[in-house]
Amino acid sequence: MKTFLLSIIFSLVCSSVSAQAFCVKQSDNNDRTAGLFRKPFNDDAISNSTIDIPFSKPVNKFVSALGVFETMIGSTLYDAQTNSSVANRIFAYPDGTIGAVWTMGFGSPAYTDRGTGYNYFDGVNWGDEPTTRIEPMRTGWPSYYPLGNGELVVSHDFINGLQISKRPFKGTGQWTTSFLAAPAGATKVSWPRVITVGNTIHIIAISGVPYQGLDLALLYYRSTDGGTTWESPVIIPGLDATSLGAGTGKSFSGFGSDSYAWAAPRGDTIAFGVASLMGGAWIMKSFDNGVSWSKTTIFALPVIAEAPSPIMASSDGAISLALDSQGNAHVVFGRMLVSDDDFVTAGYTYYPYTDGLVYWNETMPQLDTTQLANAQVLSDQGNLLAWMVDYNGNDEIDFPDVAPGEFPFGLYGSSLSSMGQIIIDENDKLYVTYSSCREDLMNSGANPNVQLYRHVYLLEKENASSQWSNPRDLNDEIEHSFDECVYASLAFNTQAHMSSYLNILYHVDPEPGTSIGSDEDPSGDNYVNYLTVISPFGPGVKPSDIAQDIMVSPNPAIEYADVQVLLNITTKVEVNVYDEMGKLVMANNYGEQTTGYHTFKVNTTSLTSGMYLFTVKTGSSRISKKVVVN
Repeated sequence: MKTFLLSIIFSLVCSSVSAQAFCVKQSDNNDRTAGLFRKPFNDDAISNSTIDIPFSKPVNKFVSALGVFETMIGSTLYDAQTNSSVANRIFAYPDGTIGAVWTMGFGSPAYTDRGTGYNYFDGVNWGDEPTTRIEPMRTGWPSYYPLGNGELVVSHDFINGLQISKRPFKGTGQWTTSFLAAPAGATKVSWPRVITVGNTIHIIAISGVPYQGLDLALLYYRSTDGGTTWESPVIIPGLDATSLGAGTGKSFSGFGSDSYAWAAPRGDTIAFGVASLMGGAWIMKSFDNGVSWSKTTIFALPVIAEAPSPIMASSDGAISLALDSQGNAHVVFGRMLVSDDDFVTAGYTYYPYTDGLVYWNETMPQLDTTQLANAQVLSDQGNLLAWMVDYNGNDEIDFPDVAPGEFPFGLYGSSLSSMGQIIIDENDKLYVTYSSCREDLMNSGANPNVQLYRHVYLLEKENASSQWSNPRDLNDEIEHSFDECVYASLAFNTQAHMSSYLNILYHVDPEPGTSIGSDEDPSGDNYVNYLTVISPFGPGVKPSDIAQDIMVSPNPAIEYADVQVLLNITTKVEVNVYDEMGKLVMANNYGEQTTGYHTFKVNTTSLTSGMYLFTVKTGSSRISKKVVVN
């Protein structure tokens, strides 16, 4: 049994009420310049070395997690799900069904049973929690996408190449698994990402060994007949060693595992982002379904021929991107300081106290390492999207005391605010999720010392000219006070779903950090949760039509619920009820109502027992309350 700081509960309850200062100034009780050595994959922390230029931001309000429903759909002891970017592991279909996958294993420490955990929502219920993988052999790192009327999972075995699992009808039937070989000289091709456009399958993955002048090369696979045949895998021009000036023995010698991600396709326009901690970040885009490609540079670090390198500001490799209706790419990635004093040994040094989630799109100027090093400059340019929240309002981020060489948070090789996911809906509204440490939530019994918890946050932006909303902690509930909430995968937009809710798959762990990786925690249960967010909720300020939060009583409701509203103006009023999957189950239109207090009686006798979201909608406002119906 772990010991926790129970006083945290009180700060959690109060945090959504008071204004929160946002800053990246950090407390100096620990060595914030400490660095860790990290291999290109499998976080091995062994060594130690300018940290962020501090700055402060105007006060914003923190917004609690209204409109959030979630359910556990699986579990795993094997807790590592990525080395950098989170794969596309969930898809919401237009008919209301959902497929979701994750790396699952229960046989610690060898995990010979490791493979893809899969669950399916049939429009009414999720299936039973899986206990066996879908593949016949040990695999990991699944990426999921529809294929025709069926579904497709691409994973790796870390020995020979990629495993292609598919079935002709989603949610039912036997999986068939085939082997996709690596090109000659590039064994161990691994860490795949997949999308489809009609019957064309697109896969990117990393060579597990040096290939064509790069220590780890990014390979592109394409099949135009649903996986029956495959074109020869290639390094897309522009990502080769010559074009990048990279190679063995240089500061930039290749790409890292999981440091790339697909955008949701827009017709025949497809795109992916790729980031290298020691190299830079780029967008690769094709307007003809993968026949030809163009490259756009987000930023590029100088390639150094002789060690050591200086400490440089870069990304942490956790990149995500989305295409808007004009085909422009929008990108988020974690910010990271990196260096390397040995260009022969594979790996680099990263600085875990680095914070910041960076945003960039193709209408913005190219970034450089000087800008990335200066958080104030990034903020002024509109490139700094998120960072740790100053919950206690003392104008700095506080960390608990730890011994020299240790860190007061779990180690993922990422920024303190990272694992970003971005999607864009059919109206060009942007949504971003990310995981960030909370200074006010900690596990005092964590391994090897007290550690802060991470939670998943949501940001929204109505259009290109509007402002980003304030961050909302989607795990801001008492039951997640002592949970590490990470690896959020945000389902790509589909028209039937984006108008009502977002679909997120993420992992819950009572222990910060991982057992597979730098922390080397004892293995323990990790829970795979599906989370629904009703959207939109606006920018996180009090709506103009409604003077204060609504009240619903009795709660729990039996037969009826009274919804009390104070209106600032005369306006039309609706009270809509959504179930735990975000489905509208009751609509009540009360017509135009005058300024002042109103009570609307909602008959709940037709609702089954459970949790619901009561949403009051006026001309320009929506406010919601969770209500239990018995």
